Amino acid sequence: MPPVARLPAGALADAINSGRYPFWFPQGARGLAIDYAVYGTDFVPLPLSATVGNPINIDGASAFMILSAVLVETFIDNTTFMVQSPLLASIKDTGSSRDLANTPIPASNWFGTAQEPKYWDIPKILAPNTTLIVTLQNLEAVARNVRIAFHGFKIFGFRP
Repeated sequence: MPPVARLPAGALADAINSGRYPFWFPQGARGLAIDYAVYGTDFVPLPLSATVGNPINIDGASAFMILSAVLVETFIDNTTFMVQSPLLASIKDTGSSRDLANTPIPASNWFGTAQEPKYWDIPKILAPNTTLIVTLQNLEAVARNVRIAFHGFKIFGFRP
């Protein structure tokens, strides 16, 4: 199968607004209003050798489609970026009661950097009033600040 072409975010929105939908865009959402959005959560600080789960509540007025995810990691002074991420991550969609992986996996499998976001192979749709739970396990005996952002768009009036 050939690789999926990636469009810049603006080009994707332009294509959708003109009725040219990618194959993964849900049939029932076509023609509905969309708007770029970012949902995030902060682990400030993520204690040394700790496992912490943070909820992200999705707005009740719209579904949210995740296109990419970013993780920014700094020392607790917030001025020094960390290069290596000895973190395991798990993500759970409470709307479907599904874990997105069968076990915690290295965070770099889920998240890119602010300079190079991790685009998900197939976007993830979250229903309105859903909670996405992100759990990080710090594998190192060093506390750190971790900020996570999911980039995508809201689909108003859509329930998957």
